[in-house]
Amino acid sequence: MTSRDQTLALLLIGIMTLTVGAVGGYLLVLVPVQKNRAAELALRNEIDDLEKEERAQFANAKKLAIARARSLPADADLARGEYQVALGRLLDAAGAPKGYTINQRVVDNSVRYVPELSKNKPIYTRIAYEVTVKKADMWIVKDFLKGYYELGVLHQITHFSIKKDEDSAKGPAKRNDLTVTFTTEAVIVDGAENRRTLLPVPTAFAAIGGGMLHQSMAHSKEYGRGVTPPVLVPILSTKPRDYSLIVLKDPFNGPLPQPPSFKLHQPKDVKVVQDEKPTTVKIAVSGEGSVGAKVVVQIEGAPGGPFAPGALKVDPKTLAIEIPKTSASEGSATVSVIATSVEGKTEKTSFTVFVGPKPPPPEIVEKPPPVKPDVDTAIILTMVTFRSDGTASAAIRDAANRQRYEIEVTGKKVTVSKFYYIKDKKKEESDPDPNGVLAISDDNSATRRTFKVVGVDGDGLILQDQKPAAAKPAAPPKGFGWPPKGGGPPKQGPAAPLAAIAGNMTNGVTLAPGKVYRWTVGQSLATIKELTDSEATKVLKQSADTGPMFEVAGK
Repeated sequence: MTSRDQTLALLLIGIMTLTVGAVGGYLLVLVPVQKNRAAELALRNEIDDLEKEERAQFANAKKLAIARARSLPADADLARGEYQVALGRLLDAAGAPKGYTINQRVVDNSVRYVPELSKNKPIYTRIAYEVTVKKADMWIVKDFLKGYYELGVLHQITHFSIKKDEDSAKGPAKRNDLTVTFTTEAVIVDGAENRRTLLPVPTAFAAIGGGMLHQSMAHSKEYGRGVTPPVLVPILSTKPRDYSLIVLKDPFNGPLPQPPSFKLHQPKDVKVVQDEKPTTVKIAVSGEGSVGAKVVVQIEGAPGGPFAPGALKVDPKTLAIEIPKTSASEGSATVSVIATSVEGKTEKTSFTVFVGPKPPPPEIVEKPPPVKPDVDTAIILTMVTFRSDGTASAAIRDAANRQRYEIEVTGKKVTVSKFYYIKDKKKEESDPDPNGVLAISDDNSATRRTFKVVGVDGDGLILQDQKPAAAKPAAPPKGFGWPPKGGGPPKQGPAAPLAAIAGNMTNGVTLAPGKVYRWTVGQSLATIKELTDSEATKVLKQSADTGPMFEVAGK
């Protein structure tokens, strides 16, 4: 064998060795490594899927915990009763007229399964009520909806309808002529707390009064109704949003009149006395944007005057300023006032402060009591309702003093109640009057009217003024059975019904019958219509004969 053959043989052997090594490395090393890497990748993907599923399960569990906290109580009967009470409280707080109805509706709860949360039984149970409110206005709608979505329970409105009464077009313009009907549904989530209250009692009560207070409130329906827990999931918009636009742009009765423009009222000039205590001056603003308006007040002038130039401190709540004390015996200074509304509108004015020597002690003169305003135009008859059981009711709202009057008519009995609101809570001002006496008065105004409710009809109320008139003999004039013949009692003439209504003050003396008025729904106290003598005699006789219900008998 030549050297060339040896070289070729060695080369062939080397090539074969490399080929065998490469094939062996691929089969014995690379392939297993690739399989292991693929298995590792698959395992990592499986781990990622499991972690993702775990996070989803955790999120669902968190949502379910919140849903169970917002759910109605587990006891279905208690949940239905307390939810109905809550709807009534929301309607009362919104100022809904008496006579609204809250009727339970039947719902289908046969299929309510959620496989991710509950495989063998329904995840929740629905309860539903249909609510109808008559003689409502858009303020009632807005206030109720705001309270409804702030309640913090799992409920929703599934049907909502507002209709304008057809008869309202025939009478005077009014805004409380809407009939509101809606269906609301609430749910009892599987696993909800078996509490005795509609809403869970916050643990803050335990921090304030201990565990006993928390337990007593959690097991009492009545105490729990007054609790307002924090809303777990906000429903209303978190951005600044004015929901009163629902009322201001009333689609049923047209937009409300525009409020008066922002105005800074001119303060009166002030006179101060040398070395006396500071004088307070109140800056008055009114109109749109006046609530929360900013006021800047500054004393103008050069040094050497009765007051040092500079800004004065303004009370942000009352907009009152203090004119500082001065030792000067004479002189004057100008005070500039700049007011800026919440919308940015600016108004400017000024007034003068005069300084004078200390005067001699004035004579003591008794001052007359301050004159109070008359609010007859703000007292409005908002509704008159006849019920199917033969009773009737009426409501009067005093918008100037947040007072209301309610009249209930049952048979021949008329009961008048008077109450007011403090932070949306109803407070009785006095015991109901069972004799039908409607006394309209308050401590903040000069309005003092007293009536006897003698009738109620489809248009409004029939009232007799109870202000005492001049006394006159109880006996009727000649021609009406007076003087009696034979010493017997006088015959009953047309004056008898008036005497029956007014009653006797003393033996032998009768009050002259007061004027009789008809108060129509939507009218203010200032515009009630006085009846003629013949109309008054007719309605008073009808009231004395058949009672105050005029719906069937006519006016």
